[in-house]
Amino acid sequence: MPPTDLGRRPADGMPRTAAVASLAAVLTYAVGSGIASALQPTGYAADQQSVTDLLAAGVPFRWVAVGTFVLSGLMVVLAAIALPVARSRRGVLAVGGAAVTVLGLLPRDSMAVVEAPLLGCALVALLSLACWPVAGRRAREGDRIRAGVLLALVAGLGLAAVGDLGYGAYERVLAVALLGHVALAALHAWWVAGHRLGSRPVRMAVAAVVLGAAGMVGGIVTTVVMPAHVSMQYVDIRLALSPSPSDLGRVVVPTVLGDLEAGFAGIAPGVRAFPQVKADVVTSIGSGDASLETLRPTPAELDRAIRDAAIGLGFRVGVGALVVIGLAIALRAASYSRRPRLGTALVAVTALVLALGTIAGTVAQTYRSGTPREFKASGLLGTIQQNSRVFDDVAVRSEQVAPYLRNVVALSEALRERYEPQPIGGESVLRLLLVSDIHAGNQYPLLQNLIETEQIDAVIDCGDLVNFGTVTEGEFAGVFEGIGSLGVPYVFVRGNHDATSAADDAVLRRLDRIPNVVLLQPDSTRYEEFTIAGVRIAGFNDPRWFGDDGHGSADKQAPARARWLASFAGREMPDVVVSHEPWAVQGITGAGVLLNGHMHTAFREGNRVQAGTFTGGGPFSHYITGEAGEELRGQPSAFDVLDFGSACRVTALTRYRFSGVVEGRPAFDDVVLVNGASIDPREADPARVCSADLSANISAVPAAG
Repeated sequence: MPPTDLGRRPADGMPRTAAVASLAAVLTYAVGSGIASALQPTGYAADQQSVTDLLAAGVPFRWVAVGTFVLSGLMVVLAAIALPVARSRRGVLAVGGAAVTVLGLLPRDSMAVVEAPLLGCALVALLSLACWPVAGRRAREGDRIRAGVLLALVAGLGLAAVGDLGYGAYERVLAVALLGHVALAALHAWWVAGHRLGSRPVRMAVAAVVLGAAGMVGGIVTTVVMPAHVSMQYVDIRLALSPSPSDLGRVVVPTVLGDLEAGFAGIAPGVRAFPQVKADVVTSIGSGDASLETLRPTPAELDRAIRDAAIGLGFRVGVGALVVIGLAIALRAASYSRRPRLGTALVAVTALVLALGTIAGTVAQTYRSGTPREFKASGLLGTIQQNSRVFDDVAVRSEQVAPYLRNVVALSEALRERYEPQPIGGESVLRLLLVSDIHAGNQYPLLQNLIETEQIDAVIDCGDLVNFGTVTEGEFAGVFEGIGSLGVPYVFVRGNHDATSAADDAVLRRLDRIPNVVLLQPDSTRYEEFTIAGVRIAGFNDPRWFGDDGHGSADKQAPARARWLASFAGREMPDVVVSHEPWAVQGITGAGVLLNGHMHTAFREGNRVQAGTFTGGGPFSHYITGEAGEELRGQPSAFDVLDFGSACRVTALTRYRFSGVVEGRPAFDDVVLVNGASIDPREADPARVCSADLSANISAVPAAG
């Protein structure tokens, strides 16, 4: 709330400068800390860990966090210099800004160790930013109330530190609140200097929106500080809304075995659920009567838990929003030493309705369907979701398995069944394994195992089978023999590493001798459309080659795309279009799915699915670091499974990321399930029916021009 002595020295202050600088401080911290957190690899929990952890040496993109603290602190110092308040208050505020700047510049060896200078600097920054309204003499009642509230919020950080939920989130909200208070003071000074914002109704509307936003934040933070509790037969769950923008539209269940994430289409606050096994489960397992099935919650029990969670979270959001809005009105009344007027009460009620209505509306819009766009399991749970036989192994060796492991596995499986994206168009009639960028890495025994375990009907390779564009390299690596051993059709388009010149087709000719290989562009005179289970697959080669100038890749794809489109003009657009580079398939309309590789990173944009490198970039991407004793390291590996239903539309995309094959420690990193309805944009054609019983065939399409 605005300080009471603002405007006493307008000739000595620069309220506009103070307003701009303080708002810049808020935005710099909020955006900068968010970006710095988002840039961190898996393992950094922004809602649990301090933002100062990002200042430690060796942290990726440390300079982003350093710049955030330095710039935010300097903006606070500038605002302190420009504010038209007593010199003592400006001095304390400037000390707080300087402490924030120094905090960003202090050396820190690791996240695990918090040095005394850093802790002391952080304490000075927090106390200065909280106490500056009462520095010096003649502090009025409103000043003391505001400082008391801010100090209480700072003290709450200590409570969050000894708890086990939400320290990082609380710290970030506290920092924004402290900086936001400075911004409100500066804006009030600018207001007192004679700058008004529209008419009184306009000002009331703006105040209601701002106060409503504050109420939303207060409601969400309340769930973090006081999470809702849901009890099930074998597990207690604490739930909180997440203040992190990265969690919007996501339900996240962190466990020691990995994380479960369900992503929905919407902008509602994310939900974080923390399961805790009950002591009773130990007795149940010890008795020998508890199997995985008995530990797994029933659908009715899950539905009841979801309903109780919604009620508990909704109540806390309402209380938090009411407290924040009520406190803001009370502080304003104390600052002006008068009771709230009718207009103020109207603004408060409107703000409360906006806060609760926005959260309730976005939650209903985001989560109402109960079917997420994607479901992701990481860590050990990712491996469990990938291979259901792990459950059997856990059940057999129940005496050897920790109670927590078995209960969380059961809960995760129940959640997966409850939230896994539901297929569109019935059961899968065709399963396609998508790979790319093999780069002479002979991991075809692994590929063959995946074909068997995932019941794959065909493989689509988006190119870059070798590195240097020669058949000799492929023969030496054994990739041609590996392809021939798979036992399912191997659909292929040439990548930029599969030829030594524009006219070189030696690798294609060698592949054409393998019985199960299907070349979507065997040569420059024709294309082939491969139909399997009624699903039509077509595509075209990369016009680039190994050793070309490497410039203008997007422009070089345009003629190849235009020629392919001209050749297929008058034909129904295929269900799947494949090429190597992303720029080749961009802009093609009417297809169900556009596939590409080349970038070595799995990605999705609408109906364009980019396959990652199956072999981690091949043997030449693995390297030895300069550290003594370090082993081979390489890029992450990835593959996808694309399912089609009887309506000839995509029903699901399952994305796998794994690592450690070359290093000798293969492990799944995570699994993501994507609802096919969010990929395939086409309307179902009642005249088309796809079936696994339909025989495969190849149609030749003459090349245009």
